[in-house]
Amino acid sequence: MKANQPTELILITKRFPFYKTEAFLESEIKLVAQSYDKVTIYPYEMGSYCRKVPENVEVDCSFSAVYQRKISRAAKAMFSSDFIKAVWAHRSKLKGLKDLGMLLKFISNGRAYARFFGDHTKLSQDTNVVYTYWFNEATYAFLRLREEGKIRSSVISRAHRFDIYEAGPNVRSFWPYRKYCLEKLQALYSISEDGKHFLETNYGINPAIEVAKLGVYDKQQVAKKSKEGTSVIVSVSRVAPMKRVDFIRMAVIRFAQKYPGQKVKWVHFGDGDGWKDLREKSDVPENLTVILKGYVKNEAIYDYYASHPVDLFTNLSSTEGIPVSIMEAISFGIPIVATKVGGTGEIVGTETGKLLPPNPSLEEVVAAFGEVLEKSFSADQVREFYNENFNAEKNYTAFAKSLSELTVSAGHCQLT
Repeated sequence: MKANQPTELILITKRFPFYKTEAFLESEIKLVAQSYDKVTIYPYEMGSYCRKVPENVEVDCSFSAVYQRKISRAAKAMFSSDFIKAVWAHRSKLKGLKDLGMLLKFISNGRAYARFFGDHTKLSQDTNVVYTYWFNEATYAFLRLREEGKIRSSVISRAHRFDIYEAGPNVRSFWPYRKYCLEKLQALYSISEDGKHFLETNYGINPAIEVAKLGVYDKQQVAKKSKEGTSVIVSVSRVAPMKRVDFIRMAVIRFAQKYPGQKVKWVHFGDGDGWKDLREKSDVPENLTVILKGYVKNEAIYDYYASHPVDLFTNLSSTEGIPVSIMEAISFGIPIVATKVGGTGEIVGTETGKLLPPNPSLEEVVAAFGEVLEKSFSADQVREFYNENFNAEKNYTAFAKSLSELTVSAGHCQLT
């Protein structure tokens, strides 16, 4: 490692490596860690389930105890000058108690990060980099600390879905201090072109905003096609309103009804509120088999793709960042039918399947199923698109290289 390159990465997460969330980091950390002498992860919540991390990665849970004192923190924040200033700064955007509560939570959380890391010796070194995995109050807190001269480390962030979009379905009405953060960040890596476009459309063109796509590792396997007269449709997501799994169920039923001579199988991986409702059998036609797998680890999904016929993958969400489940499917050569929300249109197109409008009718979905299945997409063609755009080895290697080339010069961070 060159002398002027950062030696330690301070990675701020929500839960990773605990729990099952932030799954993308499990792949990313393997390559990013190679660019640093050491990586220290600070999650704000711990759990019994913990994923493996590379040898030079340390998990420090000391911040979690501070973060979890939410009620006492919020009470103190409510009467702080930080909150009063925030209310005044965002007065035109505060439309009700929900917005006020969101702002209080943002300030309270930001104060927790600022107080804990304000005198952290690691952050006094300009050779180190703070990487907030989410573009949220943690990012704001570290940028404030840097501006106040309390830390010298560079601050960068990733941006996904909920931490990018505003005033839309299943996202907050606004993000506090967004313009400030975009002006002060050394680099912001959006996971999609759509996310970058949203930020620049609303806050101006910014050279600090780059696109760094997520990816999945190549298992070097291809899903088999079903025998003539059979169609297997797979979906993967938690069962939640925004994921519209109930709509997928309706579409699969209608598809089976439209093609009574075809044996149709729908396999869904994922659970959540409403999962039991998917098991209703009274309206399922005889030529349709419904298999609900519930929650499984990613490896189980990979094993299924490798050992069972899969003809089509579908995602009909009302909102997305850029779905890793679709990346996984195309890595096995499986064509897609999906809605054009978030960055989904960057994965699904003429090379990989059929892109539907954000709110398609049932008949549009059924027609798309038929079109893609009849076209019989070449697995090699689908996999070629995957390898060019969403191969984890390629994408995370490039991202790690970008991070490792980050240097501090005259108080500003620049790419060399």
